[in-house]
Amino acid sequence: MNGRSLAGGLALSALLTAPVAAQLSEVRIGAIGSYVAADAYRAGAGITLGYAPARIAYIGLRWVYHFGSTASRTDGTGTYDVTDRAQLFGADLGMEFPVGNMELVVGGTLGAVRFSQQTAPGPSASSGAGTAIATSFVAAPMVMLHVRVGPVMIAPQVTWYFAGTPDLRWPVDDSGPAVSLSVIIPFETDRIRY
Repeated sequence: MNGRSLAGGLALSALLTAPVAAQLSEVRIGAIGSYVAADAYRAGAGITLGYAPARIAYIGLRWVYHFGSTASRTDGTGTYDVTDRAQLFGADLGMEFPVGNMELVVGGTLGAVRFSQQTAPGPSASSGAGTAIATSFVAAPMVMLHVRVGPVMIAPQVTWYFAGTPDLRWPVDDSGPAVSLSVIIPFETDRIRY
């Protein structure tokens, strides 16, 4: 038996023999930091509110403001500095699988993305500054792991945003992979098994 197999076996046995925690129902309130590869999103921060009935399912709400990016764009009227930003308003739904004192959530987010596009004219532009807003439906499959660390939970997440193409003057990169990290305060609301 080589060292890798032994280490993997020990890690697996530690997870499988971990004491089973009580089957709790919890309200989970948290802050989230997120990064999406698409230009309209980039880094972001927001809040989450979730409920996990009996460590079987997970339902929640999230709001994330993405700080976006700025790029120079040119058309027939000149060169402009265009800043794209996005806000995600989503409802999470997933199945929760207890793994020792952690919970693996597999599910998705459905909701809306509000895109904002601010245009600032360059020296050669023939039109002025402006702001445009467009809202699109978003669906985002996700995998999230709730890790208990003392009185809080740390929740790394991986997801992929599939958003509709917003009707804006300049094309927006509206879909892409995302990674997020939440710090959550859980509040026990019910206990099925002690």
